[in-house]
Amino acid sequence: MRFDDLRKLATGSVLFNLGRIISPRLVTILYMLGLAGIALWAVNHFFSSFRFGFGNGLWGLLEIVVFGLLAFVALRIVCEAVIVFFRANSAEAETYEPEHLGASLIDDVREAIEDLADQEPDPVEPVAPAPVAPTPPATPVAEEPAVMPDADTPKPAAKRRPSRAKPAPKA
Repeated sequence: MRFDDLRKLATGSVLFNLGRIISPRLVTILYMLGLAGIALWAVNHFFSSFRFGFGNGLWGLLEIVVFGLLAFVALRIVCEAVIVFFRANSAEAETYEPEHLGASLIDDVREAIEDLADQEPDPVEPVAPAPVAPTPPATPVAEEPAVMPDADTPKPAAKRRPSRAKPAPKA
C-alpha cells in the first residue's frame, strides 16, 4: 500500500461511501501496525529487563524471542483469516449494489419508517367477551371444632427431681 492510497483513504470519500468495499485493504494497514506494536514491545522489554540486572536481561531476551514469535504468528494467522474471509465473499461484495443513494440521512430515515409502516399488519379489532351471568354468593358453612382422640393426646411431662451432688473432696 502506497502513500497515495493512504491519502485517498484519509481525505477522499472512500471511507464515507458504502458502495465500495475497503476492508481487505485495511488488513494490510492493521498488519503493519501490529508488527510495529510487537517491535515497540520488544525494545521496551529489552531495556526494562536489563534495568534489573544482567541475569534478568538475559531472561528478558528469552521472553522477547518466545513471546515475540508467538505474537507474530498470532498476528499473521488473524490477518490471513480475515483476508480469506473477504476473498471467499468477494463475489457477493462485487455484486452488492445499494438500492439507491439517498439525498440525505433524513430521507433515508423517512423511507425506512415508511417501509416499516407498510410491513406492519393492520390491527385487528378486539372482540368483546360474552356477558357472564353473576352467580349467587356461597353461604358460609359452620365447621365443627376439632377434637383430639384420647390415644393421640400428649402426656404431661414428668417432673424432675433435683439431684443431690456430692461435695467435692477437699485437698
